[in-house]
Amino acid sequence: MNDVNAREAYYLELLTGFGLKENEAKVYLACLKLGQTGVSEIAKKAGIQRTFTYDILEELKKRGLVSIINAEGKKKFQAISIESFQFLMEEKFDRFKAFLPELKGLEKGVNKPNVQFFQGMEGIKAVLLDTLNQPVGSEILCFSNAQGLYTEVKRLEDWYVSERVKRGINMRFIAPDNPETLVYIKQDKKQKRQSRTVPQEFFPFYAEVDIYANKLAILSLDQQEPIAIIIESEAVAKTQRMIFELAWKGAG
Repeated sequence: MNDVNAREAYYLELLTGFGLKENEAKVYLACLKLGQTGVSEIAKKAGIQRTFTYDILEELKKRGLVSIINAEGKKKFQAISIESFQFLMEEKFDRFKAFLPELKGLEKGVNKPNVQFFQGMEGIKAVLLDTLNQPVGSEILCFSNAQGLYTEVKRLEDWYVSERVKRGINMRFIAPDNPETLVYIKQDKKQKRQSRTVPQEFFPFYAEVDIYANKLAILSLDQQEPIAIIIESEAVAKTQRMIFELAWKGAG
């Protein structure tokens, strides 16, 4: 039962990541499971009051995610297939990409360090994704710790490593020599990573620092405090690279 609940929570997290509100995601999932059915059944499956469920279905219909038919004088609702949902999301992304150069032209020039602040697990993912927005063969310099966030939210680590490897981005990694790190670095060759360790008793890193391109990212490794910062500055990134190289030479 716990596994079922965990998967359900993961599905909701995926759907909300595509712009659905939590209750909209619950109603869409209920429709997907039930097939063509009435609002009462959907409300019961989603665990939402019938009146609210009807309003949500109307909103999902406007967004093209639910269809409505009249059967025997009653309204029946049906979710579009998950393949159609994927097509809609890809279509939106393609439209965004088409306008990206134009939108980039609207962006204000950066004459001083640009600092962005992120909160929540979605914010953490957004920052990690930004570190991968680099050409093939690029390198991320990373101070981190296999304990904490990446142990507690294993799917986050699996997603990030897989995506980084797929994009052909290398990593050099400095971390405390705790048991979790020692297990993690056994996969270095497969995961396009070089690692060195430092004594846990002196350097029990509580946050991750990623140096990449002209940016510096700092991420909390505490799941109870998911916050992250990106600093975009050539000078800051260069200085942090020097600090990393100094640490790299001294690490075991």
